[in-house]
Amino acid sequence: MSMLAPLGRGWSTTLYEKDTRYHHIRVEETRERRYLYFDGTLQSSMNRKDTTSLELVYSRFASLGLVLRPDAAKVLFIGLGGGSMARTFHQACPEMEIDSVEIDPEVIEVAREFFDFREDRRQRVHSGDGRTFLTFTEEHFDLILLDAYYADNMPFHLITREFLDTARDRLSAGGALVVNLIGALRGPESGFVRAAIKTLEGIFPQVYTFPTFGNRAHVLSEIQNVVVLASKAPKRMSVKEMERRAADLGRHLFPEPLSKIRRCYYKGPLEQDDVDTLADENAPLDNRVRL
Repeated sequence: MSMLAPLGRGWSTTLYEKDTRYHHIRVEETRERRYLYFDGTLQSSMNRKDTTSLELVYSRFASLGLVLRPDAAKVLFIGLGGGSMARTFHQACPEMEIDSVEIDPEVIEVAREFFDFREDRRQRVHSGDGRTFLTFTEEHFDLILLDAYYADNMPFHLITREFLDTARDRLSAGGALVVNLIGALRGPESGFVRAAIKTLEGIFPQVYTFPTFGNRAHVLSEIQNVVVLASKAPKRMSVKEMERRAADLGRHLFPEPLSKIRRCYYKGPLEQDDVDTLADENAPLDNRVRL
């Protein structure tokens, strides 16, 4: 999910609107793009002329998971939305096996009908809870991408120590987990993101943090998409190597200027003494940005 503001309805057309068990879903269309909203918050965007382009900045940074595992052969997406990332990965890496898990069956149907999401023997979708899927599958994945926000709230059971232990165990050697978080890295709106990163750092040997507004001090307190890459690799990768590998991915998977990797990579100190490791036993009633 992106933190971009909703469209003004004066210049867009509503194609679909429905209340489900999990969301109020709305599909909007302009002359150039089609948008998916959950409860009024932008979830996915598709360029109508190039349906496999990554339109939202956070999805471009999430594709950096392939920088950590450029040879990824099996990938799992938890949270489908409009299917933009799964669709793009499938087009760019046709031999890759991709599974997506989406808890809301209506979202799957919307992705099929309005967002050009197509299944085949290498592109599969499963209706169900992502944690349950990971717990019971016997498959292992080279890359797992977690993007399961609904409105501004993330299902807490998908970011606890117990869930992340399971995700780590379902990753192949050197595998990586990509997590899309929403919040800040500093200030009163940063508690949830800092606690999530603390939890990830307790489980994975390498964690890389990318606030998508940039790493300068004045934007770190702003609410934004924060993409976190967590890797099982024993050796840390330099930013220079990330830039080189991102160039190898090509403009379709990472259309941002390569210099933006360096500008958005946050490696400074992160206050964590005031936040707890996230665990099933201390789930908050509301984890919208704050804890």
